[in-house]
Amino acid sequence: MTDSLFAVPAKEVASRFGFYTDEAMQRPVGIQRHGTTRIVMISLKEYERLKRRDREVMLTRDLDDETLDAILTAEPGERSREAGRRLADPDAG
Repeated sequence: MTDSLFAVPAKEVASRFGFYTDEAMQRPVGIQRHGTTRIVMISLKEYERLKRRDREVMLTRDLDDETLDAILTAEPGERSREAGRRLADPDAG
């Protein structure tokens, strides 16, 4: 979804709910109260896309042994090694 927010008053959404749920399938619908957008209605597909992008923050003490070991023994890929070399010696190109 790349369209800009379509903002409408809450009273209008309440009176034409079906219309605005259909609109939310095409673009985000901002629901305003007293002129301030407080809620955005989006399609389920867009919501699920955004949820996939969520990141979870964890403490290392909460990781299981297998995951912690995988992190501790991970080797950087060639692109990461090359970036490290460039950072260490900017004149290297």
